[in-house]
Amino acid sequence: MDFTRRHFLHLAGGAAAGAALLPSVTPAFAADGVPKTLRVGMSNQLPYAFLDDAGNLTGQSPDVLRAAMRDAGVDKIEATLTEFGALIPGLVAGRFDVICTGLFVRPQRCEAIAFANPDSLSREGLVVAAGNPHKLKSLDDVAKSDALKIGFVRGSVDEAYVKAAGIPEARWVVLPDVPTLFAAIKGGRADAVISSLVIIAATLDTMKDPALELVTDFVDPVVDGKPAIDYAAMGFRKADTALLAAYNAGLARLVQSGEIVAINQKWGLPAALSPNAETPSIETLCKA
Repeated sequence: MDFTRRHFLHLAGGAAAGAALLPSVTPAFAADGVPKTLRVGMSNQLPYAFLDDAGNLTGQSPDVLRAAMRDAGVDKIEATLTEFGALIPGLVAGRFDVICTGLFVRPQRCEAIAFANPDSLSREGLVVAAGNPHKLKSLDDVAKSDALKIGFVRGSVDEAYVKAAGIPEARWVVLPDVPTLFAAIKGGRADAVISSLVIIAATLDTMKDPALELVTDFVDPVVDGKPAIDYAAMGFRKADTALLAAYNAGLARLVQSGEIVAINQKWGLPAALSPNAETPSIETLCKA
């Protein structure tokens, strides 16, 4: 993956977004159910969504959102930065209108919020100390030991993978973000960290820390006998049906035209990780 600092300091097209801005008392609407100012909740996750040095919202997810909503009358996007585990509660509580941060679809999450159709796919990756001293290639390798500890982001799908591998909770290191988890490896609190391959590869490339290493031959976690593939999508409140429909219509145009591939490739996601006509619908994924 060709990740450079330039990628992450490049502003996505459209209006810039200030962090943690409060909603207007009387929001203006571009159309029924589509506000002119769209409030998004995000967690710093390279390359999906992050704030650059000037505090502007950028990344794959904001680029997709802006492109999908450009014909819907949205004039401005405002960002609220929060911990990953607080995104769904914040959306439900009305702190923002959209979760825009590479949120993976899960049936239990579908019970709380309405997901849009997927805008990208993902696999998991594993980061260890340089030299991979424990020769880890899978979660099963971690599970075989009585002492090795595995780290993952609080609220992420990786908890289910770690649990399915039979790693007891006493050997979990659960922290709010990937950089903090990497620090746990360097500090001896964790022996490995599992997260989205795109996120950890981007973060490693940005940090350029010789003390850490990406396991290149990591074996995918297995769910119901199949390698795990995750689907990322925007999250909406269940009541905001018009806003969701407007976004899905815009996303469909991006998929049909191939623009979604170009956006995702800009942020290091290969064409194979972009949705196409064969990608399962959100209705199918929520039932999985």
